[in-house]
Amino acid sequence: MIMLLARLQSLITITLVPVSLLIPNISSLPVIAGSTDWNQFDVCITEIAHYGVKKDKAAFACSDALIPKELSQCVAMIYKATPIEGDDALNACYQVRRPIDLGHCVADIYHAIPKLSLKATENGLTTEEKSSLLTLLTSCRASLRPGHYSECVIAVNRNLPNMTPVKALNKCLAAEDFPRALFPVYEP
Repeated sequence: MIMLLARLQSLITITLVPVSLLIPNISSLPVIAGSTDWNQFDVCITEIAHYGVKKDKAAFACSDALIPKELSQCVAMIYKATPIEGDDALNACYQVRRPIDLGHCVADIYHAIPKLSLKATENGLTTEEKSSLLTLLTSCRASLRPGHYSECVIAVNRNLPNMTPVKALNKCLAAEDFPRALFPVYEP
């Protein structure tokens, strides 16, 4: 019986040692998607190219992005929520610190203001509609706080029905943090 246990112990030791040497190498195997290695830059380039952007332009933007996933999410949000082209969305998303906030700003304002969300004609967008959409995109990009900005634009447009959407965009973008009429500067 002792002899049998000794043989069993040596057999277990012989088989476990080679297996234990392989275990650390398993975690270092690359993640495989299909037949190629994928990482966040691959996903970014592929996703942005899906929205009508040339692959070389997408590759340049993704390679320069701090967080490529956020860049591609921004382009996707704007492209899916509005008739803005992928190239225009990429240019705006590429130029901001917080691309996700930009995407939410554009999508929220577009859905909340019916005059901006006019249906495209058979020939595409009119020049005026395209201009107002690009103004929306540029205004959200220029805002330091896109979430706060979108709330301002929606509220101004809702409460002042005679104001055009573009004027509401410009009014909220020009707003100061401390308006002088409310907080006058006192000189000693």
